[in-house]
Amino acid sequence: MSDPSFEFHEGYDVAQVCLNGHVVNFFAGSLPEHNENFCSTCGEKTIIQCPHCNTKIRGHYHMFGATSFLPEVSPAFCHNCGKPYPWMEDRLETAKELLYHDDKLSLDDREKLWGLLRYVMSDPKSDLAPAKKKLFEIGIVKALPATREFLLDLMAKYGAEMSKP
Repeated sequence: MSDPSFEFHEGYDVAQVCLNGHVVNFFAGSLPEHNENFCSTCGEKTIIQCPHCNTKIRGHYHMFGATSFLPEVSPAFCHNCGKPYPWMEDRLETAKELLYHDDKLSLDDREKLWGLLRYVMSDPKSDLAPAKKKLFEIGIVKALPATREFLLDLMAKYGAEMSKP
């Protein structure tokens, strides 16, 4: 049942993720035969490294003598350079465009909300994230309904993904 050519080394494997954020293979380094050039979910090109710094995307964590759980979601930010991966970059860019084109918000409101959103999205598990999220929710009330719905949905989905064990 076990493949003798499949060796575990303690540490992170390489993940393969499509440009839309669908995880293709959390074992891209150990089991490259499961890699895909294009995502079978959406057809987008796949990558195994950060496009900004070329560091491999972290996949499954192998531990000697213990079982670790697979992450269920793709990482949002590169662990090496801190820049968002393409799928998170697209979400953040859409959020920013909605904020900055919302004429119901003043420039000051837009800038404050953008800063709060980036903080919560970059560190949803920090002690300040709930307070900053609440400030964001209070401030976004003035926005157009489409802007408000997109941004709150983005924050809720990302927060839920990041809170999974």
